[in-house]
Amino acid sequence: MAEEKKSFKVLEILKREYAFEGVLLAVLGALVLVLGVYIFEGEVLEVTLTNWWIFDAPWKITTFSVIVMLIGLSALVYALAPFFLPGLKEMNKVSWPNREMTNNYLARVFGFLLFLAAVFIVFDFVLQPIFDALYRLGA
Repeated sequence: MAEEKKSFKVLEILKREYAFEGVLLAVLGALVLVLGVYIFEGEVLEVTLTNWWIFDAPWKITTFSVIVMLIGLSALVYALAPFFLPGLKEMNKVSWPNREMTNNYLARVFGFLLFLAAVFIVFDFVLQPIFDALYRLGA
């Protein structure tokens, strides 16, 4: 029993004292993910065909870039998971609206968006001739 408490204390110290490593892993994971995307795209960062066995065919370069992207994504997920896991536990405590309330809210949001779009269109039709006249005065 006493040894289990010590191991948990060690883990707590490591999480508390070395939190910087999680941030560093997230940043490096994002950079590796971007590097893999650049290699996959082939325009920003191009790997020319060489004598190395991993780069001697275009499909091998594509496979390598996908592996690099997966490594970067896994590092990013591993670094960010401790941030999101407590939130998932809290999501189970939320009382979600039923389908009727969701449809009601959805209709209200889209109705407001349509109203706002109509207001901008009317403003455009009303103000465009005024701005055209002002532009002609200055030109």
